[in-house]
Amino acid sequence: MKPDFHNKVGSTDMVSHCVILVLVVTLIDCISLITCKSDTWDRFIFAQEWPIAVCEKANETGHKCLIPAQVNSWGIHGLWPTNGHTKGPIGCNISKEFNFAMIKPLVEELQLLWPNIYADTSMTNFWKHEWDKHGRCATTLPATANEYLYFKQSLQLMKKFSATTLLGNMGIIPSKTAHYRLDQIQLVLMQQLGNKTVIVECTKDSGTGLQMIFEVEICLDKEFNPIDCYTRLDRQDNLASGHFLRKHKDNNEGNCPRGQKAFEYPPIPQH
Repeated sequence: MKPDFHNKVGSTDMVSHCVILVLVVTLIDCISLITCKSDTWDRFIFAQEWPIAVCEKANETGHKCLIPAQVNSWGIHGLWPTNGHTKGPIGCNISKEFNFAMIKPLVEELQLLWPNIYADTSMTNFWKHEWDKHGRCATTLPATANEYLYFKQSLQLMKKFSATTLLGNMGIIPSKTAHYRLDQIQLVLMQQLGNKTVIVECTKDSGTGLQMIFEVEICLDKEFNPIDCYTRLDRQDNLASGHFLRKHKDNNEGNCPRGQKAFEYPPIPQH
C-alpha cells in the first residue's frame, strides 16, 4: 500500500500551524519594553522621594502639586527590579494588569507612605504607573509574586528603611535655614545600611537656585538586605572627612552636582 502523502502533508501542516500558534501566543504574552527574560534581574532599587522636591519636579513638567495633609515624611517612589547597575527590566508581564481591588486593603498606608502628589491625576495613577512599569517585573520572586505582595513588601521596606528615620537619627532634619553637604548625607545613610553605597538624586529649587535633595535610592538583594548600589572599586573613600566620591565621571551615584557644597532639605509645610 502506498503511503498517503496527502495525509502526511496535512499532518505536517497541522503541526506547523500549532508551533506557529504557540510562538505567536508566547510573543504576545512577552511583548514589553524588554525581552521575555523579565526574570534576569539580581536586585531591587528601593527609591524614596522628598515631597517638596516632587513639587519642584511637578512645576517642571506642568503638573499641579498638592502634598496631602497626612504626609509629613519621605514617600515611596518605587521598588524597581534591576539588573546590575542598570535600571530595568521594565514593563514586563503584560497579562498582569493593575487591579485596584487587589491593594484596596492597603490604601490607608499607601496614601501615607506612597502618596500621589500630582493633584491633577487620580489617586491610583502613581501606583498603577509603578506597577505597570516595575511591579510586574517583580512577580518572578515569591515575595513580590502579585500586586498585593509587591505593594505590601514596599510598605514594609519603608517602615524599615525610611529616609526620614535614617537621616533624622544622625541629626539631618528638614530645615528652612540649615544646608547639608552631599557627602554628609551619603555617609549618614551608608553608616546605617552596613556601609553600603547609596544613590542620591537632586533637583534645583526654582526659588533659591540651590540644589535640594530629591531622591534616595537604596539597593537591596532579593532577600531585601542592603547591598552596594555601585562597586567599591569605583569609590575614593576618605573616612576622616566622610567623603565617598567616585573616581570616574559616569556618576552612577546620582545626578547631584559635586561642585556644590550646600544642599537644601526644606520642611514640608504644616497644614
